Amino acid sequence: MKNKRLLMRWYKRKFYNGRSIVARAVDFVALRIIILAACYLWFITRIDNTVMAAVLSFTALAAISVAAEIIKSMRLVRFIDRERVQIAHSIFRERLLILPKEEFLAIVKAYLGEHRACYPDECLVFTVQSSMPVNADTVLRAFRAAKKRSLAAAVIFSAAPVSKEAHAITKSLSGVSVGFVTPDALLKSASATAFLPTPDAVDEAILSAAAKAKAQRKKTASEPFASGRMRRYVLVAAALFALSFFVKYTAYYRMLAALSLSFGALAFWLNLFSPIRETGGAA
Repeated sequence: MKNKRLLMRWYKRKFYNGRSIVARAVDFVALRIIILAACYLWFITRIDNTVMAAVLSFTALAAISVAAEIIKSMRLVRFIDRERVQIAHSIFRERLLILPKEEFLAIVKAYLGEHRACYPDECLVFTVQSSMPVNADTVLRAFRAAKKRSLAAAVIFSAAPVSKEAHAITKSLSGVSVGFVTPDALLKSASATAFLPTPDAVDEAILSAAAKAKAQRKKTASEPFASGRMRRYVLVAAALFALSFFVKYTAYYRMLAALSLSFGALAFWLNLFSPIRETGGAA
């Protein structure tokens, strides 16, 4: 149940372009107020009775809100489906790079079995498990290997995309036609479904990404009070206090100095009682 809530929170945060629950709540209330005001202004110009105009305005607001929520929920469902598919594909691409050679070849064989008519027996199958895009040198190796075996075609199965140079050099080769099968092509085939991650694996990937994002937000929020910042706040407070004797708005400068000093004290307190502290000595 907790994981489901975390997953839905992650989906919604991404669906709303990173906006927090508070920001979405403010947008929700502000938008409804604007809609209510617009409806009231529209009805009041057509009905002399202000009470009736208000009732109709609230009724219209309720109808618009219900319709908006239905549309939004439908869009969210479609977004979740697309997001899960994209994450599954991303995991599949990452797995292609780290799979043992035998398992990678099993994916290749499944693809070849599905597209048997496209790849005759005299076609060389050349596999590449590298994170770097397929380059011209890889194409030349496949070309020479096919040439050595007197084959008329070669197909390169790659765990990474294909560079423009690799595509370009195939046009200048004669005697052997060289083609490519990239992870995107593998994903479009029916044989890839047997090798795609399970829904639980997708959930784990999302929860891991959510935990990392939360840790990053926490780190960003605590950055102004990190260790070593106290001295800077104190120096700024001292500089502002000293400037207050030479400027026109003395009280404002001293207020800013007090605020900076307060930040310094808060930074000192947070670092003093932080649960994660480096300790010296040997155990």
